[in-house]
Amino acid sequence: MDPSPPRGPDVPAGCDFGGRDLVGDDPWPPRSGDRETVRAGSFTDEYLYDATGAFKVGLRREWGSSVVFFGESGDLPGMNLRNTIDADDTGREAQVALYDPDREVQGCAWNASCARVDGCPLQIRYLGWNPVQGGNRCNVGSPTDRITATYGSLVAQTVPLQWNPDWDARECSADSCGGDSARRSDVRLTQTLRFVAPRVASLRYTVENLVDVAHAATLQEMPTLYTANGKRGRPDLWRLMDPNGTQIPIDTPSGSDGFFYENFSASGPWVALMNDDLSYGVAILYENGLRDFQGWQKRDLPFNNVRSRIVFGLPARGVVHARAYLIVGSFDQIRTEAERLLRTTPAFGVLDFPGEASSSGRVRVQGWALDNRGVASIEVRVNDGPAVAMRYGDGRPDVCAVWPGYPRCPNVGYSGEIDLGAASSCPKLVRVEAVDTDENRRVIAERLVTVR
Repeated sequence: MDPSPPRGPDVPAGCDFGGRDLVGDDPWPPRSGDRETVRAGSFTDEYLYDATGAFKVGLRREWGSSVVFFGESGDLPGMNLRNTIDADDTGREAQVALYDPDREVQGCAWNASCARVDGCPLQIRYLGWNPVQGGNRCNVGSPTDRITATYGSLVAQTVPLQWNPDWDARECSADSCGGDSARRSDVRLTQTLRFVAPRVASLRYTVENLVDVAHAATLQEMPTLYTANGKRGRPDLWRLMDPNGTQIPIDTPSGSDGFFYENFSASGPWVALMNDDLSYGVAILYENGLRDFQGWQKRDLPFNNVRSRIVFGLPARGVVHARAYLIVGSFDQIRTEAERLLRTTPAFGVLDFPGEASSSGRVRVQGWALDNRGVASIEVRVNDGPAVAMRYGDGRPDVCAVWPGYPRCPNVGYSGEIDLGAASSCPKLVRVEAVDTDENRRVIAERLVTVR
């Protein structure tokens, strides 16, 4: 059984504020589903079911807890032929991969000169600084350091391996695969998987830079999606579909390696990779609302991939968050779920001031709020008092560096004043409520404030 869901702030005895809300940076309430652990050969896979039991998502401990299964549950534990994820090796899951333009390829990554000096050929064999959640190019998986099951969620933590064990060599050295070729990177990745609806799984990521070296902004894979390719009886999910129902051709040669890619802008912040007749497939939807994508394909492997063209950097000792959603079904089912998700996703945010202790009378209020399509208004209440409108649109580039790509960035801060009244033996409950442009209303923050 899952433990009880988290509670709001504790209230001292004799102090009552009525009903309180569960708040945090996940806009969806917790939902519980069954879990299972399946040992398959040398792998240990952890699965989480939706509340109906009809769908499940699975991660692989030995591959950095990257997502190796998403689809219909079937009748047996573990993998089945309705899996929408490729999962053929450590590089082809739903997973995170990071880059640095100054350390792009081997030969110039060692001194961060790649933006100015040519290194080795720009090929996957010679990539530079490149932590990959699943593992490295030698098919050595990233180890999972910790995995926990909280209410309705699987939370996993890994320090991903560098894709290229030779990434910081000063020349185009020989292949170092074989023996002990695993080299951990200098970032920590925390991944949270949960269902928010029967066909819809949320993927929440936090990347922490563990060192005092900054990585400049560039295109990142946070996350990328590799779909089933028709092997071993699984579907071949190759048709890249725009939300408006048109197919996106992937026909720009990437070089002489036989791969093709396509940079494109979609009609919405999601795209789907489907089978021939659009009866089954998977979509990836990015909560920040970005509509620029990149697709990759090589039909003779076959190989199917798509990811958002999100751009961000990783400051020294910095942190970056992102959230995306996987949706499974026919194209019509996916489109229905995607439209519902976009329409009903509420805002999330933080209350910075006042803190847990404050003076009586009028005090400053400050915080920030984000939404997948935009915040319309912010209101603050003290206990059950009247709502006080805040100003929204203050500059908060610090927030948008941590949660990149959201609408109105960097002008996502709110501010104003409230009256905390006189000092009291009971703390005051300060509650922040956000209304988004779809008229979804949600308490995004609350705090017990002791008034002296």
